[in-house]
Formats: sequence, structure tokens, C-alpha cells
Amino acid sequence: MKKLLRIDASARTQGSISRSVADYFQVRWTESNPGGRVIVRDLARYPVPHLDAATIAAFLAPPPPSGGPPPEGLVLSDALIDELSSADHLLISSPLYNLTLPSTLKAYFDHVIRNDRTFAQAEGRYVGLLTSKSASVVTTRGGVASPAAADELQTRTLRAILAFIGVTKVDVISLEGMSGDEVSRSRRIASARAEIDRLFASPGEPVWLGPFTEEDRREIGGLRAAQAAAIQQGDAEAYAALCTDDIQLLIPGHDVVSGRERFLACEAELFRSASFASFRKMPERIEGSGDLAVEMGRQEVAMRRGGAAGVFAARQKYTHVFRRTAQGWRFAVLMSNAIE
Repeated sequence: MKKLLRIDASARTQGSISRSVADYFQVRWTESNPGGRVIVRDLARYPVPHLDAATIAAFLAPPPPSGGPPPEGLVLSDALIDELSSADHLLISSPLYNLTLPSTLKAYFDHVIRNDRTFAQAEGRYVGLLTSKSASVVTTRGGVASPAAADELQTRTLRAILAFIGVTKVDVISLEGMSGDEVSRSRRIASARAEIDRLFASPGEPVWLGPFTEEDRREIGGLRAAQAAAIQQGDAEAYAALCTDDIQLLIPGHDVVSGRERFLACEAELFRSASFASFRKMPERIEGSGDLAVEMGRQEVAMRRGGAAGVFAARQKYTHVFRRTAQGWRFAVLMSNAIE
């Protein structure tokens, strides 16, 4: 069973942007790891105390006799390290406070970074012991970093701490300008969610943004497959059947084609003059809203006969608009351009 250890460092338990983005990451992780377990370490609700002299002395003391109880100062540290060691992936959400880490997160690391538990010394150097783990870090800040990013120590500090204990595979989702207006803030949060989607996308699988059901995904994927089959078979009628009545076709070297009747005539003429050996689509992003969905990606074309530039280019980028109709999802706009 996979385990995610989520560590929230925001002092705010309500209205925290870093927490809300971490919530979205947790949803996507749970979807990708059915049956997985999420361990939440909320440092605002349950802060880890700062180190004191007794705890530091316990860290430095020789280990207790076999079977003996650990010193009192090690009980919390041992529990936190056991929790950390049990996780496969770490999720850390951390707003920028006074140019660096929140003090609660610093206190947490002070308790889990321990010799022979999370790091060791070998041949005069330090070696991290948690090399099997990976991490994702969500950072937020009210302003925007300077061009040289010299005023932002948080991300570099987190990377250095994680690397010290052996966690070198780290993805950073960074949100800036969170004290700006609502429009720019919402746009940046949407970009962060899209970045998280990309982390969980399977190789070759597009990023889906919006409330798509599994049936929606299957149906839209089926449209792509049916489109490729119709083009390779030169079947204009089958292609037209995949489109809405008011379909619009925008392809290089042609006037805009509007309506299914004109679309059918245009495709039939194209198939008489050329034959496609293969037609392969690589969707990259699909964004949905209500009964509309916009897909962007790349497609590769191989010709059997005929063909020139534009619509016959070997490598193209495309944008398609799908509309949900009474008959299911259909192409509403088809647009492509050659990739130079």
C-alpha cells in the first residue's frame, strides 16, 4: 500500500492557498494510488515544539541498552521519523514567511534530521538515508520574486534539507503574486493545478482540466480514434458523422468551411486527391466547461499518395472544440497548422 505524508506549514487553517493547492494534489494522488493511505501532519493544529537543550542532549547521547526505553526527549522525534520513513512520497505545503521557511516547518525538520536515522556519516561526508522517497513541494508567496530570485530562500532551503536526508527527486509547484487581484490569483492557481495534472498524467496521456467523467473521456478518446480511421480509410461520410451540424473546419490553404454539408463535400474532394497511410494524434491538454471542451495537441500525418504543404504536412499542431450533443460528444471546430 502506497503512503503519502502530507505536511502543511501554513499558520492559517482556513483560506490558505498553499493548503488548497495541496488539497488538489492529494485528490490527484489518491486517484492515481487507489487504496493508498494519506498521513496528515498539520503543523498549525499540532505544532512541533522547537528544540530545547534536553532534546539536543538526547540526540547526542549514546543509544539506550537493547530493549530499554528511549530517552524522553526522543519519543516525539522517533515517532516523526517512523512516520516519515513509512511514506513513499512527501507533500509539503509551505507559504513564504519573512523570506524563508515557516518556523513550524523548521522545527519539524529539526526533529527528523538525526544522525543514523535519516542521514549518516561515511568517509568524512554526510549521506542521506531516505533515497527511496520522492517529494512534491507547494510554495506560495504574496509578492513576485526578483529576477535573480535572491530574495527567496524557501525553495532552495527545502531542496537542500530534503537532499541532505536523501530525497533528491523533488517537484516544486510555486505560486507567486498571491496578494494580487482576484483574476491574476485565480489564473496562477489554475496554472498550478495544471502543473499538478501534468505530474500525474501517464506518458502520452493528455492533461484533463475540468469536470470530465470517465464516460466523457472514453467518448472523446473514441472520437479521436474514429477520426483517424475515417481519414485513413478516406471515408468522408463517416468523418462528417462525427461532427455537429454547424461544424467549422479551419485548415491551411483553404477558406473556412462551415456546416456539415460543406464539410462533407470538402473532405470528399480531399480524399479523391490524396490518400493517407497513417494519421496519429497526440493530445496534450483538454479543458472543459459545461457542454464544451477544447483539446490542443500535435498530430503526425503520413501520405500514401498526393499531399503537399499545409493540411498534408507531416507534423502539425491542432486545436479542436468538442460539443456535447444529444448524440454524445461531437467535433464542433477542427483547426490545424503545420509545425515548421
